[in-house]
Amino acid sequence: MGIGLEIPVFGASAASRAVQLGASRIELNAKGSYPDGGLTPSLEDLKQIALIDIPIRIMIRPRGPLSGSKARDFIYSDEEFEQMEVVIRRFKETGLLNEERGDGFVFGILKEEPLLGNESSTHLRRCWVDKDRCNRLVAAARPFKTVFHRAFDEIVSCDNGGQDINERHAWKTGLDDLAACGFDAILTSGGLGNAIQNVALLEAIVTRAEHLHIEIIAGGGVRRHNVKEISQSLGLNESKLSAFVHSACLSGVGSEHIDAEEVVAILSQLG
Repeated sequence: MGIGLEIPVFGASAASRAVQLGASRIELNAKGSYPDGGLTPSLEDLKQIALIDIPIRIMIRPRGPLSGSKARDFIYSDEEFEQMEVVIRRFKETGLLNEERGDGFVFGILKEEPLLGNESSTHLRRCWVDKDRCNRLVAAARPFKTVFHRAFDEIVSCDNGGQDINERHAWKTGLDDLAACGFDAILTSGGLGNAIQNVALLEAIVTRAEHLHIEIIAGGGVRRHNVKEISQSLGLNESKLSAFVHSACLSGVGSEHIDAEEVVAILSQLG
């Protein structure tokens, strides 16, 4: 089974460009939201690309990290959660999503608690999947696919990096929780930072996820110079599930324009 290239795009015109260049799948985000890590696009964005031939995965994220706050990202208020649930239903009500094409939604919600009685630092808080809220969003999204995004990397980061991979528990518990919620896939770099820095743990995640029938989408700093190493290290060509790498392929820092040469180079590395 070949390896696909998933490209996160920011606005409808970028989505059309990604399709022209050979993307296997797109993650649709709001135009201008790259600095926030991608936010919920508009219904109009979906309308403009509804007839494309490849799967569309819609980001459901009401906001990025809180500016100037020490609070962990992906922790949402009741109002923000309700907004996420409502917007999923609105996208479905358009009738533009195609289950057979493989369309779906991308989201993630965490819970956390302080460790050692210290609430001042994010690094001293344990976090895990907010199963109640995620269950509700997965149910709202059905029959379309659901992807838990890089909030998973925050969970992985709660483990002690000095421990042996197999002795760490946060990533295993996180995978089991997401399987119980019914997620079809997880977008992850295997922890904070880029995928190439976390290949050993990513390999363990891919192996366990395959047994749970969850697709792992390797993302985070995936570029032409490292995509082959990442895909080979993770054995993506041998995966029994669909295998994807995730790269924005942007033309420069602060840009949301897709670099055509980068896309072509990554596709050639993937064979």
